Amino acid sequence: METSLTDSAVLLVSEPVNPGGMAVYTRLLMGGLTQAGIRHPLITAAEPVPGVLPETELPNVQVVRSLFWTSLRPFVFRKLVAWARAHDTALIHGLSAVAAPLCAKLAQALEVPYVVTVHHFQKRGALRPEHRCGGFIAVSESLRENLVNDAHVPKELIRLIPTGVRVPGAPTARPAVGQPGAAGAVPLVSSFGKLIPRKDYHCFLKAARLIVDKLGSECSFVIAGDGPTESALRKLARELGIAKQVTFCHGAIAHEAVLADTDVYVQCSRGEGFGTMALLAMAQGVPVVATSTGGLLTLVRDGETGFLVPVGDHQALADRVLKLLTDHELRRRCGDAARSIALADFNLDQMLSRTIALYSEALGTPARG
Repeated sequence: METSLTDSAVLLVSEPVNPGGMAVYTRLLMGGLTQAGIRHPLITAAEPVPGVLPETELPNVQVVRSLFWTSLRPFVFRKLVAWARAHDTALIHGLSAVAAPLCAKLAQALEVPYVVTVHHFQKRGALRPEHRCGGFIAVSESLRENLVNDAHVPKELIRLIPTGVRVPGAPTARPAVGQPGAAGAVPLVSSFGKLIPRKDYHCFLKAARLIVDKLGSECSFVIAGDGPTESALRKLARELGIAKQVTFCHGAIAHEAVLADTDVYVQCSRGEGFGTMALLAMAQGVPVVATSTGGLLTLVRDGETGFLVPVGDHQALADRVLKLLTDHELRRRCGDAARSIALADFNLDQMLSRTIALYSEALGTPARG
């Protein structure tokens, strides 16, 4: 018997909601479900960082600090099951692969299906379709291939649903970047993400040093995020002599406000399942220079919406950023193309309609196992 989504709830299960691509995904999904009239209580292991979720969504959030240790705390798990039943949960949606085991356990106890969104590459055996699994959402073609070929997830359980974003109206044109000794805007290069080794902000800072050497000390760079490598990155900025040019921003900054003043966005990850923050930049009409890895390979079109460079190559990164900064027409053309592609291929409405279709499919399909 099929269950109507408007008469019940989709229970969202999330890691701690910290600034970054997964938080953007969570925020956009919750907003879309609200518009669709689908109740969506969210359980997570920590209070969301202020500003990451809209105030209107906070009443939907339940914090369970031992959330991912419920196997060791059966009393907590029983309370969690009772809470989910009280919310008329018809389906569970894990917002990352980390949540998959708990989603499977909850689905078994509640006798409902579950689905999981996968944002990062998985190894064999790391992600298994348990009883009542309704499917896995791969947010990029690279991740879909990884799930089939490396993680050995049955391909019939995988749905390719790229992350979508709201694309605003055409942005106000930025003035041409000033050359040393000439009038014009101060060039701004930004990057958003967790300050962890995989994001390779060391490469970003080394490229920034080369850009300053070419354009002068009036260049500005923004690194927005939190993480364990922050101290080392600040130290490297000082050693490179660019501490005054680099601004580190914490927490849930207004990404759109920063992007409104950004000339070039950089994503220099060593590995990236998708690249949500790069997509945010594209939606704002900002050209992107990114490393040739994972989902960035299909998100960024080399020479059309920006440039792709080899992983870890700070010289190539600096060269491509400089090419965009010093060629106003190229930068404008790439930014316009980036916004058009975000609108056509990564529209939030498309993501939501496909996700809700998967919900309906899972609810109308007999349980696996």
